[in-house]
Amino acid sequence: MSFAPLRWTVLSVALFFFAIQTPIKAASDETHAITMHSEVVETPNDVFAFVDRVNTFPDATPFEEVTMDVDVDAIVNMAQKAWDIVKANAPVANVKFQFANALPKGLSDSSALTGFSNLQSKSVRIWGTNMWGATVYDVTLTAVHQYGGQYNGKGQYLETVSVVPSNLSVLWGYTVNYSVENIATTNGGSADNPVAKMALHAKFKVETVMQKNETNTVYQFSGDSAEVKTSGI
Repeated sequence: MSFAPLRWTVLSVALFFFAIQTPIKAASDETHAITMHSEVVETPNDVFAFVDRVNTFPDATPFEEVTMDVDVDAIVNMAQKAWDIVKANAPVANVKFQFANALPKGLSDSSALTGFSNLQSKSVRIWGTNMWGATVYDVTLTAVHQYGGQYNGKGQYLETVSVVPSNLSVLWGYTVNYSVENIATTNGGSADNPVAKMALHAKFKVETVMQKNETNTVYQFSGDSAEVKTSGI
């Protein structure tokens, strides 16, 4: 008895299933693909209310006194180093002190500085659509900061640096997470006239059971400017 026909039958079936799996996977990837959109928008009022609420907590002095000498041209972040902005589709708006700063080394907080600007803001609405044009997530992210703080009349430093979420909606089956991953501070001026610079690295992740999309953004703040610059990495 010859087994050649049987071998060809098995091979044909295997090739058939391989052929149909490839387009099915491609169609599945395309079906779950997300297109990101963004536009600059007016800052929601609840952002300013949130910042005011956090900054007026009775115990809003979380750092111990530092007795070392103050070095005005060495700039450090004495506040948060990393934190969640959106976690599992929920804005993290009830966590104290989720802000960064750029201050002279040797200070524990910004209470010794004067001349900070009013809170500055830049808001961007970010939303994603699937292949049918349906919006699967929608959120407004507002970068905030205060600039121009001086220590004994010297330097230009940063305070209340953060990204605050608003107006978040997520379609069922999608999970959105957004977090501050890393913060870097430098002196963009001179030893005699320090200018704090800060780069805040944030990560935005959207996941389904089929796919994960991830984008990274760097927010750039300067102690002598109300402007916030952003770039993707």
